[in-house]
Amino acid sequence: MALVTLRTSRSRADALRAFALVRDLSASYPGFGAWYHGKAVPDLATGAGTMVIAEQDGEVVGLALGKRGPGETKLRCIRVAPRLRGRGLGPRLIDGVLSELGCDRPLCTVPQEMLHDYATTFVNRYGFALTEVVRGMYRADRLEYVFNGPTPPR
Repeated sequence: MALVTLRTSRSRADALRAFALVRDLSASYPGFGAWYHGKAVPDLATGAGTMVIAEQDGEVVGLALGKRGPGETKLRCIRVAPRLRGRGLGPRLIDGVLSELGCDRPLCTVPQEMLHDYATTFVNRYGFALTEVVRGMYRADRLEYVFNGPTPPR
């Protein structure tokens, strides 16, 4: 298997390439595509956002998005291609985005159906604290788990 490389990018082209990896998040976050293209990608250009991508043979196989700004430093998204999960790529991406953010405990939220994928790493490896569980934050009658802070503004 080819080597997976990580790099930081603020490139719109890289963000557009990476969207294929995260587009299915719209099932957990209604309007995700509009948010990604209308907020996350423009934040890269202004410096409010940061992105760490993992590539293998020219394909984006991992992505971590972060945001820093007045009153909020946030781990926005972490995603690894299904075929590479469980091989340590997720923590490498998180390490990269935390370094870019200059923060070791950013705000982040996880939908209930993904909690088992993230909670152990967030708590045991990074020391993140579960601070709230909110019903209906993004979808009616679904739980969102908030780590490291108060409920984020929507």
